[in-house]
Amino acid sequence: MKCINKILLLIFCLLNVSLFCGCGKKDIPYAFERNSSLSTLAISSSNTLYLESDTFAKNLCIDDGNYIPLNVETSYAAGLFDIEDNSVLYGKNMYEEMTPASITKLLTALVALKYCDPNQVLTFTDACVVNENGAQKINLGVGDTMTMDQALNILLLFSANDVAMMIANNFEGGYVEFIRVMNEEARNLGATHTNFVNPHGLTEDGHCSCVYDLYLILNELSKNERFIKIVSQNGYTTSFTKADGSIKTLELKSTNLYINESHETPQGYTIIGGKTGTTEAAGKCLIIYYKDVAEKPYIACILKSDDYDTLYNDMDLLISSSK
Repeated sequence: MKCINKILLLIFCLLNVSLFCGCGKKDIPYAFERNSSLSTLAISSSNTLYLESDTFAKNLCIDDGNYIPLNVETSYAAGLFDIEDNSVLYGKNMYEEMTPASITKLLTALVALKYCDPNQVLTFTDACVVNENGAQKINLGVGDTMTMDQALNILLLFSANDVAMMIANNFEGGYVEFIRVMNEEARNLGATHTNFVNPHGLTEDGHCSCVYDLYLILNELSKNERFIKIVSQNGYTTSFTKADGSIKTLELKSTNLYINESHETPQGYTIIGGKTGTTEAAGKCLIIYYKDVAEKPYIACILKSDDYDTLYNDMDLLISSSK
């Protein structure tokens, strides 16, 4: 009898271990529990998972499949969300799990804004170093310091990956705890197709989200005045302290072509802000929060465009269709 009980206990443990895997990777220690059968259901049956999820919040955009006559052919995934009427105006591959590149930093910012003191002094350490070739950085050195508020401005406007690592590594409880809290916040928002394994969005096994989940994250951030103030800037100038005590000044430009006025905003609309993202795996990505002439708010998201012209032309099409 004892032998049978031990066997049953072993089977139970193995089954539970299998639940702790996200987006195809089974060795991520901080991946949150996900129901694989429900995940498959959501991909094949539109928003079924979101409607059935116990954690899914009320007063969010409901996808009834009744879209406006629009076809964003050149980008792989897209979504257009009417925030005031709580409706999905358009969707394409909205629930497919994909790598979101630096749009990941929205969730990094959400955690920092919610749990961290803006005056906290952050220190860059060896653990914060980003070695990937071509990664966006401000080239911080070990021992450099800045405040959390400075870091958030640089993170959201310039998308610096070394700053994302500095935020996560200076979190109370450390890097792994920061990633755990990121996923917990995503789960609490109902972002059932999101599993992040880093704070910056550089390509890594197990790191994924989807258009609808990214809408959920930006929708939550749009309620935060500090976030809106940061992402609406076309640039940011600040000075931080180097390890040797010297002061270095940064003059940074927003990576959002609407905000930095490199791409004209469709007439009658105002871009409040959002987040860009690009990697070889993710393509060109963009999510924005904007308003029409009546101050009605919308969120539009595009993932995996081939180039910036395609990305912004498709985004123009989404924006101009939100009437």
